[in-house]
Amino acid sequence: MAWKGNGSGMAASEQGQDSPRKRVILLVDDEPDILESLQELIEVSLEDVDVVSVESGEEALKVLDERTVDLIVSDYKMPGMNGLEFLTEARERLPRVPRIVMTAFPDLDIAIRAINEANIENFFTKPLDPDEILDVVSATLKSRAAEAQRQQAFARAMDLARKAKKDA
Repeated sequence: MAWKGNGSGMAASEQGQDSPRKRVILLVDDEPDILESLQELIEVSLEDVDVVSVESGEEALKVLDERTVDLIVSDYKMPGMNGLEFLTEARERLPRVPRIVMTAFPDLDIAIRAINEANIENFFTKPLDPDEILDVVSATLKSRAAEAQRQQAFARAMDLARKAKKDA
C-alpha cells in the first residue's frame, strides 16, 4: 500500500519559510482499520496536522526518506520488520523525532527493549483509548515545537554573537 497523506506532500525545505507547515505524524500498523481509525481521530481532533499512514516498517522507512516527520507512532507486531526494529532504525536516522509504540501484547520485556533500543517516548496498549492518544500526541507535538523554537533562538543568538565578534 502506498503511503497517503492529506497535506501538500512537500518537504519543509520546499515550503515557504513564512508559512507554518503542518506537523506530520507517521502512523505504522499492518491493520488497515486501525490506521484508518487513528488517522481520522487525529485529523478531526488536532489542528495543522498531516497524518501519513503506512502498513509496514519498510514503507515507513521510505516515508522517512521522503518527508519531514514530527512524530512516529508504530505498532509493535507486524509481519516482516516489526515495530521495534523499525523504531530503532528511525531513531538512528532521526534521533530527535519522538517515537511511540502500540501493542496488543503488553510485555515488560518489549517495553524495556522499546525504551532502550528505540528510545520511545510513550507506550500505548490496544485496545487504544482515543482520549489518551490525543492527549499524548498533542503533548508530544507541543514539546517538539518548543524544542525547535529553543534551537532556533540559540542559533540566532550564536549568529548575532559571531557577527558582533566579527564587527568588533
